Amino acid sequence: MDPNLFHLDWERVIEALATIIVIAFLVERALSLVFESRLYQKYAKEKGFKEFISLGIGVLVCVVWDFDAVSMVLLTDSTHWYGAVITGAVVAGGSKASIKLFRDVMKIRSTVEDERLRPKEEARKAANAAAGRQNEGGQS
Repeated sequence: MDPNLFHLDWERVIEALATIIVIAFLVERALSLVFESRLYQKYAKEKGFKEFISLGIGVLVCVVWDFDAVSMVLLTDSTHWYGAVITGAVVAGGSKASIKLFRDVMKIRSTVEDERLRPKEEARKAANAAAGRQNEGGQS
């Protein structure tokens, strides 16, 4: 194939990216039931299962619904399971980004997450206040 004939159909690329974002959001919200549960927070949070569960669900969704963004962007005649696996990995990574957006940037958290983070935030505020008092005392 002549490389000069290759081009990206930007409308299709935008549709594929928008679909990835929507699926990542759906997967993240569905998995929040598991990841934000008290049972998961108590027993599995520190074990490192979260990424593997997200990857598995992202790949499963893309394979079952035959969503292969790679084939869509590269304009192939058909979709492939390995493209769906790559797309599922991107969806799983995208769900992590949406978690960061909601929790860290927009400060939208579940009550379980608030309870888990409250002691850390209070300790950080106390340390900042103590450091501020120490700096005021040293400037006289």
